[in-house]
Amino acid sequence: MKVIIEYDESGLYRDNAWETPTVRSKGQSQAVTPAQAAQLIKNNQAHLLKNELGEVQFSH
Repeated sequence: MKVIIEYDESGLYRDNAWETPTVRSKGQSQAVTPAQAAQLIKNNQAHLLKNELGEVQFSH
């Protein structure tokens, strides 16, 4: 299971240490692992994408 985040900063990102970094733009959304989402949120680089009810969006 992955969570959907929206980037707050443009830059190079990767979901796993062995993957090649890819360019992401501010406002772009992506499904990432919960651990990666936590790291990006902690670094103020992204936030969780929520629906109109305020619920976190998940990807299967």
